[in-house]
Amino acid sequence: MEALDMNLLVALDALLDTNSVTLAAQRLHTSPPAMSRTLAKLRSVLGDPLLVRAGRNLVPTPRALELRYEVSTLVEQGRALLTPRNELDPAALRRTFAVQAGDMVLTELAGPLLSAVRAQAPGVTLRFLPDTLEG
Repeated sequence: MEALDMNLLVALDALLDTNSVTLAAQRLHTSPPAMSRTLAKLRSVLGDPLLVRAGRNLVPTPRALELRYEVSTLVEQGRALLTPRNELDPAALRRTFAVQAGDMVLTELAGPLLSAVRAQAPGVTLRFLPDTLEG
């Protein structure tokens, strides 16, 4: 295989799960002709027809049946890998932030900000820097 196209796994998973070009296309928000071309590419890559006509339906070949679970597992693992993790836990954060502001702003901001940071993110250090804008 010259270039590995991971999208083919997602398409193969949809095709093997639905046994339908139309339903797989709907699931992946594409057109049936595009999914049909993808099935043709998969057939070429895997050297197997994968889904064959049986009357009005498509049925999986023995090779497709062998692949079904493994492909489903790979796609599920890929989705899990690319799904964002839980939201940031401020209590676990260890970092220093610099806050640069004028004296008037810092007078009003520093106390409440320090209190909030200590309560929610005790591992965070705030460094207050003077406003050094030159005019």
